Amino acid sequence: MEQKSNVQYRAEKEYKNSREKFFLLLREVISNAIHAVIIRRLKDDSIIPSISLDINLRENECRICITDNGEGFTKQNRECFEALDKINSEKERYKFHPLGQGRLAIVFFADSANYETVYKDEAGIYWKQDIPYPNVSDGLFELDGFSKEKVEAKDTYTKLSLIINKPHTFGRAHTFFKTRSDINALKLWIIETFFPFLIQNETLSISLTFNGESATITRKNIETEIEQATFELDLAEKKYAFSIWLIRSCSPMKGENLITCFARNLKAELSNSKLSYQLDNETGYKLYLTSDLFDECVDTKGEHIEISNSDISNIQTKINETLDKKFADVITQNKRQSKWNLRAFRQKYPSLEVFVESDALSKEKSIVSEADIVRRAVEEKSRIEKKFWTFIDQDSTDESQSRYNDSEECQKLLNSSLHIYVRHRERVLKQLHSLLPLFNEDGDPKPELENTVHELFFKRGTTLEQSSYINHLHNLWIIDDKFTTFSNNFKAKSTKNGQSLTDIYVWADDPEKTRQVLLIEIKSTTKAHNAGDKYEGMIAQIHRYVRSFYNSPTKHLNWDVNTDKVQYTAIILARKSDIEKELMSTSVGGSYTPIPFLENSYYFDDFFPKTSPKDKMPIRIELYSFEDIYYLASSRNNVFFKLLKNTFEIDSDIDNIV
Repeated sequence: MEQKSNVQYRAEKEYKNSREKFFLLLREVISNAIHAVIIRRLKDDSIIPSISLDINLRENECRICITDNGEGFTKQNRECFEALDKINSEKERYKFHPLGQGRLAIVFFADSANYETVYKDEAGIYWKQDIPYPNVSDGLFELDGFSKEKVEAKDTYTKLSLIINKPHTFGRAHTFFKTRSDINALKLWIIETFFPFLIQNETLSISLTFNGESATITRKNIETEIEQATFELDLAEKKYAFSIWLIRSCSPMKGENLITCFARNLKAELSNSKLSYQLDNETGYKLYLTSDLFDECVDTKGEHIEISNSDISNIQTKINETLDKKFADVITQNKRQSKWNLRAFRQKYPSLEVFVESDALSKEKSIVSEADIVRRAVEEKSRIEKKFWTFIDQDSTDESQSRYNDSEECQKLLNSSLHIYVRHRERVLKQLHSLLPLFNEDGDPKPELENTVHELFFKRGTTLEQSSYINHLHNLWIIDDKFTTFSNNFKAKSTKNGQSLTDIYVWADDPEKTRQVLLIEIKSTTKAHNAGDKYEGMIAQIHRYVRSFYNSPTKHLNWDVNTDKVQYTAIILARKSDIEKELMSTSVGGSYTPIPFLENSYYFDDFFPKTSPKDKMPIRIELYSFEDIYYLASSRNNVFFKLLKNTFEIDSDIDNIV
């Protein structure tokens, strides 16, 4: 017979390119044993279906021995065994739907195989037969050539012993057991693979031994609570039944929960897609799906279920409808939590709110975390930004660009940018405020250096000019919003650490306007080292710095100008206590005036010596306490903080949130 002489070829064709598919061998021998014991149980309900599986994995060899108390090699079983592709009518009658090809896995993977069977003939006589792995040329499944003997037996059984040591097949066995290296992992694989058999046959028992460890698998080993939900679906002008099995699990459900499918009572995968159910639930369930549709559409190896994408979509819809009813209360609570998270997100990240589709979020059955909302918003913002920069580089007369400029997407992006900048200002002011306390939590003076405060206002060693994108380099807006941007005629420079110059100087060099230079001196928020110093206080220090500018404008500013026609202004930022020391010292040459509406800030008109004490130039000096500067900046920006945050009260009635 061609099928007998061609067995090895067919085995290689089926399994040679199936990498990491050693499980197909295990599935075949276990399912055959299950079929045998269940059929016998259906004929005689006094029989307790029992299977023993012993696996021993050595360094270069794998031994598998499986024994079942089925009927053994009866006449009908012998006939089906000897011929490939022959449907076992008895198995078919019990809806096991065998394909008659599984033994090819034994041919491909096993180096040697031996069947030992005790069966009973029509006369009730027990026979024992040993069937060693024969030569392919002799007919692999031909049993007549093997002797049999009468035995005094009390029961029937079949025992299959396999040895696997060929490098290419042992390697696959080793890979399989590497991810199932202990008895519990292997036990779980058996339960998941043969779930329908186990759930439908309460008396079925599988005794498992793996490298000396033992376990027993029965229906009780499947979670203690099992629920079933059913539905029907018309597909291809035929009605099919589906069963969703919910098995309690110790792990909670989270997000997309994959659904395991079964065909002909064995685990199988959809070839085109996957089925899942979205839900967060502290009570966890594993989700299994069985159907006569899957039984009809599984491939020859029982590995893949071949159905169309449209059928999968219809099945998914029905799964969602069925499970949504079961978990209605959980879904309601999850949506309520998602809305709480959305409200928290809106308060924390108002600049991103426009990038979140609230309606779509409200339909999700899983809890949408605050972090996930942020991620989605950022992704949507990035998408719009990419589109924005694509259009902005186009011809300004392009009609499509004009339409995009007026689009809702573009407005979202522009508003978001404003939000971000305002949030930046809020963060900077919080940082400044954190530097103001004189003492730390332990009551010791805070160790902030002047450099820390300097960097907050203006990054050291930086010159600002001819740029609109410099906000990240300075925060001079804290002092005055006119310092927010700079141009060709309005420049600023921050000195490097250790330079004998004022910390920051700003100059305006517009020929049509009065030339001006502003010196900004930033002291420590803890204690100014020269406040009230009799040799050189803070004001005397300013005199020295401005005289250097007066005498060497080209050196310091690259500024070729008549310095006698320049207006000079200085701003000193210091703690209020240091300002009080300075005003009480001999450094203050004239009377000083409080700056209106501030508590510890003053100004006065002064003079600095150009070349000698008698040769002087006027300079306006303003002393601002850090406390007052913080108050001024906060007051100026607070209205924007409130408006752009879209501040609102959270509803007190949480029951309205569904």
